[in-house]
Amino acid sequence: MTQTRRRLKLGLLVTGLSAGVGFGLVKAYDSLVRQPKLADESFAIVRTDVQAPEVQLVGPGGKSLTLSQYRGEVLFVNFWATWCPPCREEMPSMLQLGGELSRAYPGKFRMVAVSGDEGWAQVDQYFRQHFGGTPKVLTVALDTEGKAARSFYCAARGVCPDIKFPETYIVDRSGKLVGYVVSGRDWTDPAARRFLERLLGG
Repeated sequence: MTQTRRRLKLGLLVTGLSAGVGFGLVKAYDSLVRQPKLADESFAIVRTDVQAPEVQLVGPGGKSLTLSQYRGEVLFVNFWATWCPPCREEMPSMLQLGGELSRAYPGKFRMVAVSGDEGWAQVDQYFRQHFGGTPKVLTVALDTEGKAARSFYCAARGVCPDIKFPETYIVDRSGKLVGYVVSGRDWTDPAARRFLERLLGG
């Protein structure tokens, strides 16, 4: 084999290897960056950057509860009601996500379910019937007049149209309202966990 042919074969080999490496890099970028970004966008978490409103809620037993008392934790604040079909539909996947993150990030994540029902009777009955009682992963509160739901709705949007259920708001550890999700979702979607874990430092 002549020296020229050897050089030609070597050049073709290097070109082939370079193309293979380039293809591998493109494939890696697609699976690690582009596809997760598209999935995040399809999950439709609306990004915000405003201070979360200070609201007064009624906890179990009539105890007063404020979200600021959980400063330092990432809060998943879900406004719902037992009479709301999409609220009921998303609750199992919501509880699954809450359980996974609470175990993975103890003391750093809190899931708050704020009910718009008229009283505790409906809420307690719902959880007993479907989950055998109130799940430990949830901090449950009442917002019978809808004042807290309205405060979050207005703070996130800068305008105050009529509130709707369900809606979920994400508050970071500093008390900033950083995102919200309109309507019910499948919370086992990896996009939801990725968004929350970025805030949790995972």
